[in-house]
Amino acid sequence: MKMNAKIVSKMGKSKTYCLFFMLMIFLSTLKTNAQQLPNYTQYLYNMQIINPAFVGYRADLSMSVLSRDQWVGLEGAPTTRTFSINGRTSRGLGIGATVVNDKIGLTETTNVNFDASYTLVISDASRLSLGLKGGITFFNNNLFDGITPDNESYASTSGNFPNVGFGALYYNRDFYVGLSVPYLLETPQFYIQDRFKAASLATNPNVFLSTGALFELSESIMFKPSTMVRYTTNQPVSIDVNANFLYNEVIEAGLSYRHQSSISALFTLLINEKYRIGYAYDYKTISIPGNLNTHEFILHMDLDFERNSRWLRHNKCYF
Repeated sequence: MKMNAKIVSKMGKSKTYCLFFMLMIFLSTLKTNAQQLPNYTQYLYNMQIINPAFVGYRADLSMSVLSRDQWVGLEGAPTTRTFSINGRTSRGLGIGATVVNDKIGLTETTNVNFDASYTLVISDASRLSLGLKGGITFFNNNLFDGITPDNESYASTSGNFPNVGFGALYYNRDFYVGLSVPYLLETPQFYIQDRFKAASLATNPNVFLSTGALFELSESIMFKPSTMVRYTTNQPVSIDVNANFLYNEVIEAGLSYRHQSSISALFTLLINEKYRIGYAYDYKTISIPGNLNTHEFILHMDLDFERNSRWLRHNKCYF
C-alpha cells in the first residue's frame, strides 16, 4: 500500500509538471511588442492586486507593501506604491483589501478595493479558489501644470469611479495557475465627460494569466519558474518569464525577462519562513534614451495560525 501511494504521488507530480511546461510553451508563443503600465517585477508575492482569488491562499494573515520607481531619471516616470492585506476563515472564505497609488506624468490614481474569495476542495492535494474584487478609483489629472507647444493651459480634472473584477485560481503544493480580469468597468479618467457612459463595461479590459511551479532540485535548493501574461484588446501583449532559486529556505535569487521591455535581477531574504524582504532591479531593453532603470522593493509577511480549513497546509513562504 505504501509503494502504491508513492507511485500515485509521483504520477500526480509528473502530470503537474507536464501541465506547467505545456503552459510555458503556449505562453512563449504569443506575439508581443511592448510594455504596458503599471507593471510589477515581484508580482508573485503581490498577486492579490491582480487576482482576488489569491486572497487567503498563503496564510491566515498575509500582508504586502511594495514600492516601485520605474525609469529613474526620467521626469514624470511611473511610480507605484501598493499595500495589501488578507485573511481567511476556517470555512473557505477569504477577505482582504488593497490600496494602489500610481503616478505617471501629470496623472495620479489611487485604487481602493475590497476582495473576497471562496475555496473549493477538489481533492486531498488540490484546491480551486474563486474571487471577486470591488472598490473605487480616485484620479487627478493635473493638466494645468502641463506645457503645450502653443503655451495653452487646460483645467485640471479629478473624480472617482467604481470598479469590479473577478479571478479564479487552481493550485496544489507544487503548482498554481490563475486567470483574472481585475478591472471590468470603463475608466472615465481620460474621457470627455459627455462621451462617457457611466458604469459601462470596459471595451479593453486587462486579462491576466499566470502560472508557476516548485521543483526540489536537492535538499537545499528549490527551483521556482513562473510566468504571467497580460492581454488587452488593441494593445501589445505583455509577457514575463521568471526563474528563481531558493537556497536553504533563506535566500532567494533569480532573473526575470519581460519581452521587448526589460531584464530583471531579483534578490530576497526570508526570515523564519514567514517574513520576506525583496529587491528587484530592472534593466530596460526598449529604445528610450538615457540610463533609465527601475528599482522595486517589497516587504511581505505570512502568519499561519495552524487552524483547520479548506486551504492546504502550507506554512512556508514559497509562492
